Amino acid sequence: MTGPVTQPLTAGAMTRRGPFARFFWAAAISSTGDWITVFAMLALADSIGGEGGILVTLMARIVPGLALGAVAGVITDRMDRRKLVVIADVGRGLVIPSLALVRTLPTLVAITILLELLSLLGQPPRTAMVPRLVAAENLVTANSLMLGAAYGTVPFGAGFNFLLASLPAVTLGGLLPTVTQGLALAFFVDSATFFISGLLVATLPRIESPLAVQPSNGVDLRASWRDFVDGTRFLMQEARVRRVIIGMATALFGGGTVIVLGKAFAEDVLGAGQAAFFGLITALGVGAGAGIVLVSFYEHRIIHRDLVFGLALLGTGTGLAAAAVVNTVAAAFAWMLLFGFGAGAGYVMAMTHLHEGVGDEMRGRVFATLFALMRIGLFVSMAIAVPLGGAFRNVHLGRLNGPSRWVLFLGGLTIVASGAIIVWTLRHLLHIPELGREAREIMAEADRARRGQIGRQGEGARPQDGEGDDGG
Repeated sequence: MTGPVTQPLTAGAMTRRGPFARFFWAAAISSTGDWITVFAMLALADSIGGEGGILVTLMARIVPGLALGAVAGVITDRMDRRKLVVIADVGRGLVIPSLALVRTLPTLVAITILLELLSLLGQPPRTAMVPRLVAAENLVTANSLMLGAAYGTVPFGAGFNFLLASLPAVTLGGLLPTVTQGLALAFFVDSATFFISGLLVATLPRIESPLAVQPSNGVDLRASWRDFVDGTRFLMQEARVRRVIIGMATALFGGGTVIVLGKAFAEDVLGAGQAAFFGLITALGVGAGAGIVLVSFYEHRIIHRDLVFGLALLGTGTGLAAAAVVNTVAAAFAWMLLFGFGAGAGYVMAMTHLHEGVGDEMRGRVFATLFALMRIGLFVSMAIAVPLGGAFRNVHLGRLNGPSRWVLFLGGLTIVASGAIIVWTLRHLLHIPELGREAREIMAEADRARRGQIGRQGEGARPQDGEGDDGG
């Protein structure tokens, strides 16, 4: 593919035809399967090793990001990104069925690490491809749709695992161990989703960065090392990029508590059944949808996307912290709407800010760092949520009178703190006088062009006179 798509489309048209439509549905299908497996793997880890098994399995999803996240970024900027996504999807499709044969915790950990390595290989190029598949005017809409594909599928993954309890166990004539027979169907379905996703992505045109090497030229290890150094230097020098990445990782760290303790909060604290937990997740999804629609509608009026991202984090954290101290299901639903609203708006603003402010040849390294830190934040949060709750089991402070309340509240405060730091850093932008629409659009275009130029600096040189930092 030689250049970006230039013709703007409506959101409906973007999902009905063309390369981006295939790309979107591939992501939605594979994400659904991925969430199915996440919940099933946690259930399998619990069956094999209890809470300790869950903790070890979650830690296994953290290690690859710590060790090889940066390497995935260099690979993304040196190869055909479409092929990388296909390799990652097909690889996971082949590996996931082996989970149905797991009998011991070490085997589960080994398979988890392999799957996480494949995820690290596929996620950065998948995100870096977005600006090449849509017109610049559709970038916010595209990121909104991709957010829906990635996280709007969580209820489907959770719901499928809920249905597994009423479906016959899969034994394959006694080949499968007893511990996985009730979960095997989840793994087989997930495997199929990745094969479908890989097939759809394979139909896309070739998409690579300007740094991509031709197969005939082989691999230049020295050039790859320079890419790694340049990417590191870029992230250290560009505060506008760095604070968004850290903010996203912090948000996942705080929000991951909901996945682990949301069900216990709904059942034990609110005194409602399992249906209430799915109701809370639904409220989160509705709020996220509203946030996505709002920022998409006002896309052309938003000049400083990183500032809006910081404000969205404030709303996200406030919603989660407030939900943790209420006593009724209705009040919890209301605050989860705010939590979802901020999360949806913030995610879209963050991704669009990075797409617009980072040059194509640097996007792989930037998004690899982003997703490695996001996944680390998410799974560290999930791993420590239960032990942290145990530490607060006997600590009572007003409405904070239980472990799940304390952990959710602290998760919300973590997100609020991250948003407050970003807003404080960019506080001078809050005092810009109201401008006419034409002036706002001119300023926005100039700002994005400048950030794109910074992102295209081949060796990551620091901009002059504080450019790229915006006072941060």
